[in-house]
Amino acid sequence: MTATTDPGPLRWAVGLLAAEALAATALAGLLVWQAATGQPADAGFAFSLAGFAAVFGAALAGLAVALAHRKPRARAPAIVLQLVTVMIAIPLVTGGAVGFGVPIALVGLVVATLLLAPSTAAALG
Repeated sequence: MTATTDPGPLRWAVGLLAAEALAATALAGLLVWQAATGQPADAGFAFSLAGFAAVFGAALAGLAVALAHRKPRARAPAIVLQLVTVMIAIPLVTGGAVGFGVPIALVGLVVATLLLAPSTAAALG
């Protein structure tokens, strides 16, 4: 099958994973810029947080590519990363950043649900 005949949930999951990867990469760049130009209280922590965002974005991008190529082994790690995304959103919501936390949690839950859809499982074999 080609990408146009992939089931809708798989196409949406791949697109949302790619969007998450872009957002995480942009966040990593912003964090590096802020740490380099500002006066962080702990520069090591600031750069390690940027590194985490970069690695997270790279993992999401790799999983999006693997799922686009119908690699069945990419589904479980992608679901785990979505659950990690939801866990990252919880402190944002409880810390007062509801405008950031709720959309992040919703996207994580939606992508995990799309990856668990029966048509996605069938397409990945």
